[in-house]
Amino acid sequence: MDPTNLVLLSSQSLKECTNNFNQSNLIGLTQFGRLFRGNFQGQHVLVKLWDDEKLKHITSKYNDEYLILKEEVKFWTNPILKGCPNLANWIGYTWEKDIKGIVYDVNPFDILDNVIKKDSLSLLQRINLIHELAKLLKFIHDQEKQNMVLNISTSHILLDKDYKPKLFDLLLVSEVNMLKEQITMSTSYMDPYFSLRGGKWTRSCEVYSFGIILLELITKTISDIRNREDTSLITYSLVHIWAKKEYMPNCSLVHKHLQQDWFYCAEDGVSITLLALQCIDFFPANRPSMTDVLQKLENLSVLQHLTDARPTKKEKKFISS
Repeated sequence: MDPTNLVLLSSQSLKECTNNFNQSNLIGLTQFGRLFRGNFQGQHVLVKLWDDEKLKHITSKYNDEYLILKEEVKFWTNPILKGCPNLANWIGYTWEKDIKGIVYDVNPFDILDNVIKKDSLSLLQRINLIHELAKLLKFIHDQEKQNMVLNISTSHILLDKDYKPKLFDLLLVSEVNMLKEQITMSTSYMDPYFSLRGGKWTRSCEVYSFGIILLELITKTISDIRNREDTSLITYSLVHIWAKKEYMPNCSLVHKHLQQDWFYCAEDGVSITLLALQCIDFFPANRPSMTDVLQKLENLSVLQHLTDARPTKKEKKFISS
Protein backbone atom coordinates (compact mmCIF):
# COMPACT_ATOMS: atom_id res chain seq x y z
CA MET A 1 0.00 0.00 0.00
CA ASP A 2 1.06 3.58 -0.67
CA PRO A 3 2.38 5.14 2.57
CA THR A 4 1.43 8.61 1.29
CA ASN A 5 -2.27 7.63 1.45
CA LEU A 6 -2.66 7.07 5.18
CA VAL A 7 -6.02 5.89 6.47
CA LEU A 8 -7.53 7.14 9.71
CA LEU A 9 -8.76 4.01 11.46
CA SER A 10 -11.12 3.59 14.38
CA SER A 11 -10.01 2.01 17.62
CA GLN A 12 -12.52 -0.74 16.89
CA SER A 13 -10.60 -1.54 13.69
CA LEU A 14 -7.42 -2.12 15.69
CA LYS A 15 -9.29 -4.29 18.18
CA GLU A 16 -10.73 -6.44 15.39
CA CYS A 17 -7.36 -6.58 13.66
CA THR A 18 -5.64 -8.01 16.76
CA ASN A 19 -8.54 -10.02 18.22
CA ASN A 20 -9.00 -7.38 20.91
CA PHE A 21 -5.24 -7.15 21.52
CA ASN A 22 -5.11 -10.82 22.42
CA GLN A 23 -1.96 -11.88 24.25
CA SER A 24 -1.39 -14.62 21.68
CA ASN A 25 -0.81 -11.86 19.11
CA LEU A 26 1.60 -9.89 21.30
CA ILE A 27 5.10 -9.77 19.79
CA GLY A 28 6.87 -7.64 22.36
CA LEU A 29 7.28 -4.31 24.12
CA THR A 30 8.77 -1.14 22.63
CA GLN A 31 10.04 2.06 24.19
CA PHE A 32 6.60 3.66 23.93
CA GLY A 33 4.19 0.74 23.84
CA ARG A 34 3.46 -2.75 22.48
CA LEU A 35 3.64 -4.65 19.19
CA PHE A 36 0.98 -7.05 17.93
CA ARG A 37 0.45 -9.32 14.95
CA GLY A 38 -2.77 -8.53 13.16
CA ASN A 39 -4.96 -9.24 10.16
CA PHE A 40 -6.26 -6.22 8.27
CA GLN A 41 -8.56 -6.74 5.29
CA GLY A 42 -7.19 -10.23 4.73
CA GLN A 43 -3.50 -9.42 4.99
CA HIS A 44 -0.97 -9.95 7.77
CA VAL A 45 0.06 -6.68 9.42
CA LEU A 46 2.02 -5.26 12.34
CA VAL A 47 0.14 -3.15 14.88
CA LYS A 48 2.00 -0.77 17.20
CA LEU A 49 0.14 0.60 20.21
CA TRP A 50 1.39 3.66 22.05
CA ASP A 51 1.19 3.92 25.84
CA ASP A 52 0.01 7.36 26.96
CA GLU A 53 2.14 7.37 30.09
CA LYS A 54 5.28 6.56 28.12
CA LEU A 55 4.51 9.17 25.45
CA LYS A 56 4.33 11.91 28.06
CA HIS A 57 8.10 11.72 28.55
CA ILE A 58 8.62 13.44 25.18
CA THR A 59 5.33 15.22 24.49
CA SER A 60 5.41 17.11 27.81
CA LYS A 61 8.77 18.64 26.85
CA TYR A 62 7.22 20.26 23.78
CA ASN A 63 3.68 20.78 25.10
CA ASP A 64 2.28 18.89 22.10
CA GLU A 65 0.39 15.64 22.67
CA TYR A 66 0.42 14.91 18.92
CA LEU A 67 4.18 15.32 18.55
CA ILE A 68 5.06 11.64 18.09
CA LEU A 69 2.26 11.09 15.58
CA LYS A 70 3.13 14.19 13.55
CA GLU A 71 6.82 13.30 13.42
CA GLU A 72 6.11 9.73 12.33
CA VAL A 73 3.68 10.90 9.65
CA LYS A 74 6.27 13.39 8.42
CA PHE A 75 8.88 10.65 8.17
CA TRP A 76 6.78 7.90 6.63
CA THR A 77 5.17 10.14 4.01
CA ASN A 78 8.55 11.36 2.76
CA PRO A 79 8.58 10.23 -0.91
CA ILE A 80 12.37 9.79 -0.85
CA LEU A 81 11.99 6.99 1.70
CA LYS A 82 9.13 5.28 -0.11
CA GLY A 83 11.31 2.75 -1.93
CA CYS A 84 13.40 1.58 1.02
CA PRO A 85 12.61 -2.13 1.54
CA ASN A 86 13.65 -2.20 5.21
CA LEU A 87 11.19 0.44 6.38
CA ALA A 88 7.79 -0.83 7.47
CA ASN A 89 5.25 1.19 5.45
CA TRP A 90 2.15 2.60 7.11
CA ILE A 91 -1.38 1.50 6.27
CA GLY A 92 -3.23 3.67 8.76
CA TYR A 93 -3.38 4.99 12.29
CA THR A 94 -5.70 5.54 15.24
CA TRP A 95 -5.47 8.50 17.61
CA GLU A 96 -8.30 8.30 20.12
CA LYS A 97 -8.42 9.00 23.83
CA ASP A 98 -7.95 5.41 24.96
CA ILE A 99 -6.19 3.84 21.96
CA LYS A 100 -3.38 5.28 19.87
CA GLY A 101 -1.62 3.14 17.31
CA ILE A 102 -0.34 2.44 13.82
CA VAL A 103 -0.94 -0.41 11.38
CA TYR A 104 2.09 -1.30 9.25
CA ASP A 105 2.14 -3.12 5.93
CA VAL A 106 4.48 -5.92 6.99
CA ASN A 107 4.03 -9.61 7.75
CA PRO A 108 5.78 -9.86 11.14
CA PHE A 109 7.78 -12.87 12.28
CA ASP A 110 9.25 -11.64 15.55
CA ILE A 111 11.43 -8.94 17.05
CA LEU A 112 15.18 -9.52 16.82
CA ASP A 113 15.51 -9.65 20.61
CA ASN A 114 13.28 -12.73 20.81
CA VAL A 115 14.95 -14.42 17.85
CA ILE A 116 18.45 -13.98 19.27
CA LYS A 117 17.35 -15.44 22.60
CA LYS A 118 15.99 -18.52 20.82
CA ASP A 119 19.50 -18.98 19.35
CA SER A 120 18.22 -20.38 16.05
CA LEU A 121 20.11 -18.11 13.65
CA SER A 122 23.00 -19.41 11.58
CA LEU A 123 26.14 -17.37 10.96
CA LEU A 124 24.94 -16.54 7.46
CA GLN A 125 21.57 -15.31 8.74
CA ARG A 126 23.27 -13.16 11.38
CA ILE A 127 25.65 -11.55 8.89
CA ASN A 128 22.83 -11.01 6.41
CA LEU A 129 20.74 -9.32 9.12
CA ILE A 130 23.54 -6.97 10.09
CA HIS A 131 24.24 -6.23 6.41
CA GLU A 132 20.59 -5.32 5.78
CA LEU A 133 20.52 -3.14 8.89
CA ALA A 134 23.72 -1.37 7.81
CA LYS A 135 22.22 -0.64 4.38
CA LEU A 136 19.12 0.81 6.01
CA LEU A 137 21.04 3.05 8.41
CA LYS A 138 23.30 4.27 5.61
CA PHE A 139 20.20 5.07 3.54
CA ILE A 140 18.67 7.07 6.40
CA HIS A 141 21.93 8.86 7.27
CA ASP A 142 22.49 9.79 3.62
CA GLN A 143 19.27 11.83 3.44
CA GLU A 144 19.53 15.61 3.41
CA LYS A 145 17.52 15.97 6.63
CA GLN A 146 19.21 14.68 9.75
CA ASN A 147 16.93 11.70 10.33
CA MET A 148 17.70 9.75 13.48
CA VAL A 149 16.34 6.37 14.48
CA LEU A 150 16.94 6.70 18.25
CA ASN A 151 15.62 3.21 18.99
CA ILE A 152 18.34 1.03 17.49
CA SER A 153 18.09 -2.00 19.73
CA THR A 154 17.12 -5.62 19.26
CA SER A 155 13.66 -4.94 20.72
CA HIS A 156 13.01 -2.24 18.08
CA ILE A 157 14.03 -4.25 15.03
CA LEU A 158 11.30 -6.42 13.55
CA LEU A 159 12.01 -9.42 11.35
CA ASP A 160 9.47 -10.23 8.66
CA LYS A 161 8.66 -13.74 7.46
CA ASP A 162 11.75 -13.64 5.20
CA TYR A 163 14.00 -12.64 8.13
CA LYS A 164 14.43 -9.15 6.69
CA PRO A 165 14.90 -6.46 9.37
CA LYS A 166 12.34 -3.66 9.50
CA LEU A 167 12.51 -0.43 11.51
CA PHE A 168 9.30 1.10 12.80
CA ASP A 169 10.25 3.72 15.45
CA LEU A 170 11.85 6.83 13.98
CA LEU A 171 11.91 10.60 14.57
CA LEU A 172 13.14 13.61 12.61
CA VAL A 173 15.78 14.93 14.96
CA SER A 174 16.40 17.97 12.78
CA GLU A 175 12.93 19.06 13.88
CA VAL A 176 13.02 17.60 17.39
CA ASN A 177 16.47 18.07 18.92
CA MET A 178 16.76 15.19 21.36
CA LEU A 179 18.96 15.97 24.32
CA LYS A 180 20.32 13.58 26.92
CA GLU A 181 17.53 14.18 29.44
CA GLN A 182 14.86 13.54 26.79
CA ILE A 183 16.01 10.12 25.60
CA THR A 184 15.13 6.88 27.34
CA MET A 185 16.94 3.89 25.91
CA SER A 186 18.25 0.60 27.17
CA THR A 187 21.64 1.11 28.83
CA SER A 188 23.00 -1.64 26.61
CA TYR A 189 22.58 0.45 23.44
CA MET A 190 23.13 3.99 24.71
CA ASP A 191 26.30 5.72 23.55
CA PRO A 192 28.38 6.06 26.77
CA TYR A 193 30.05 9.26 25.53
CA PHE A 194 26.62 10.81 25.00
CA SER A 195 25.47 9.51 28.41
CA LEU A 196 28.41 11.11 30.20
CA ARG A 197 28.95 14.29 28.19
CA GLY A 198 25.40 15.05 27.05
CA GLY A 199 24.83 17.26 24.03
CA LYS A 200 22.69 16.25 21.06
CA TRP A 201 22.02 12.80 19.64
CA THR A 202 24.06 12.36 16.45
CA ARG A 203 24.66 9.77 13.76
CA SER A 204 27.73 8.50 15.61
CA CYS A 205 25.43 7.55 18.52
CA GLU A 206 23.56 5.27 16.13
CA VAL A 207 26.79 3.76 14.85
CA TYR A 208 27.51 2.84 18.47
CA SER A 209 24.09 1.19 18.88
CA PHE A 210 24.65 -0.68 15.61
CA GLY A 211 28.00 -1.92 16.93
CA ILE A 212 26.34 -3.34 20.05
CA ILE A 213 23.84 -5.28 17.93
CA LEU A 214 26.68 -6.54 15.75
CA LEU A 215 28.51 -7.78 18.86
CA GLU A 216 25.40 -9.45 20.23
CA LEU A 217 24.83 -11.28 16.96
CA ILE A 218 28.37 -12.60 16.55
CA THR A 219 29.14 -13.33 20.22
CA LYS A 220 25.72 -14.59 21.35
CA THR A 221 26.02 -12.65 24.60
CA ILE A 222 22.59 -11.01 24.74
CA SER A 223 21.00 -13.65 27.01
CA ASP A 224 23.82 -13.46 29.56
CA ILE A 225 23.48 -9.69 29.82
CA ARG A 226 19.70 -9.57 30.12
CA ASN A 227 19.24 -12.33 32.68
CA ARG A 228 21.51 -11.15 35.48
CA GLU A 229 19.78 -11.57 38.85
CA ASP A 230 22.34 -9.43 40.67
CA THR A 231 21.65 -5.92 39.37
CA SER A 232 24.91 -4.65 40.85
CA LEU A 233 26.74 -6.67 38.20
CA ILE A 234 24.79 -5.32 35.22
CA THR A 235 27.27 -2.55 34.40
CA TYR A 236 30.13 -5.03 34.28
CA SER A 237 28.09 -7.45 32.15
CA LEU A 238 27.35 -5.06 29.28
CA VAL A 239 28.55 -6.45 25.99
CA HIS A 240 30.78 -3.49 25.13
CA ILE A 241 32.69 -3.81 28.41
CA TRP A 242 33.03 -7.57 28.01
CA ALA A 243 34.18 -7.25 24.38
CA LYS A 244 36.84 -4.64 25.14
CA LYS A 245 38.14 -6.78 27.97
CA GLU A 246 38.34 -9.91 25.78
CA TYR A 247 39.66 -8.27 22.62
CA MET A 248 43.25 -8.66 21.47
CA PRO A 249 44.71 -7.59 18.10
CA ASN A 250 43.87 -10.00 15.27
CA CYS A 251 41.46 -12.02 17.39
CA SER A 252 37.92 -13.16 16.65
CA LEU A 253 35.09 -12.83 19.16
CA VAL A 254 32.72 -14.83 16.96
CA HIS A 255 31.08 -17.50 19.13
CA LYS A 256 32.69 -20.94 18.83
CA HIS A 257 29.43 -22.54 17.68
CA LEU A 258 29.11 -20.02 14.85
CA GLN A 259 32.67 -20.81 13.83
CA GLN A 260 31.41 -24.31 12.92
CA ASP A 261 29.34 -22.91 10.04
CA TRP A 262 30.53 -23.78 6.56
CA PHE A 263 30.82 -20.11 5.70
CA TYR A 264 33.00 -19.04 8.60
CA CYS A 265 36.59 -18.16 7.87
CA ALA A 266 39.20 -16.82 10.25
CA GLU A 267 39.77 -13.64 8.23
CA ASP A 268 36.08 -12.75 8.42
CA GLY A 269 36.05 -13.37 12.16
CA VAL A 270 38.95 -10.99 12.72
CA SER A 271 37.52 -8.35 10.38
CA ILE A 272 34.01 -8.29 11.79
CA THR A 273 35.30 -8.28 15.38
CA LEU A 274 37.51 -5.28 14.62
CA LEU A 275 34.60 -3.52 12.89
CA ALA A 276 32.37 -4.02 15.93
CA LEU A 277 35.05 -2.64 18.26
CA GLN A 278 35.51 0.39 16.00
CA CYS A 279 31.77 1.08 16.09
CA ILE A 280 31.71 1.06 19.90
CA ASP A 281 34.81 3.20 20.39
CA PHE A 282 34.19 5.55 23.32
CA PHE A 283 35.08 8.63 21.26
CA PRO A 284 32.54 9.37 18.50
CA ALA A 285 35.20 10.83 16.18
CA ASN A 286 36.92 7.44 16.05
CA ARG A 287 33.82 5.55 14.94
CA PRO A 288 33.29 4.75 11.25
CA SER A 289 30.41 6.19 9.24
CA MET A 290 27.69 3.82 8.07
CA THR A 291 29.18 4.13 4.58
CA ASP A 292 32.48 2.79 5.91
CA VAL A 293 30.68 0.08 7.89
CA LEU A 294 28.79 -1.12 4.84
CA GLN A 295 31.93 -1.22 2.72
CA LYS A 296 33.75 -3.33 5.32
CA LEU A 297 30.82 -5.71 5.66
CA GLU A 298 30.63 -6.20 1.91
CA ASN A 299 34.30 -7.18 1.88
CA LEU A 300 33.49 -10.24 4.02
CA SER A 301 33.70 -13.51 2.11
CA VAL A 302 30.63 -14.86 3.92
CA LEU A 303 28.38 -12.41 2.05
CA GLN A 304 29.32 -14.08 -1.21
CA HIS A 305 27.44 -17.22 -0.07
CA LEU A 306 23.95 -15.86 0.65
CA THR A 307 22.34 -18.23 -1.86
CA ASP A 308 24.52 -21.23 -1.01
CA ALA A 309 22.39 -24.25 -0.07
CA ARG A 310 25.01 -26.23 1.82
CA PRO A 311 24.33 -27.19 5.46
CA THR A 312 25.27 -24.55 7.99
CA LYS A 313 27.40 -26.79 10.17
CA LYS A 314 30.63 -28.39 9.11
CA GLU A 315 30.54 -32.17 9.02
CA LYS A 316 32.77 -33.73 11.61
CA LYS A 317 35.14 -36.38 10.27
CA PHE A 318 36.25 -39.10 12.64
CA ILE A 319 39.28 -41.30 12.16
CA SER A 320 38.44 -44.95 12.71
CA SER A 321 40.90 -47.03 14.66
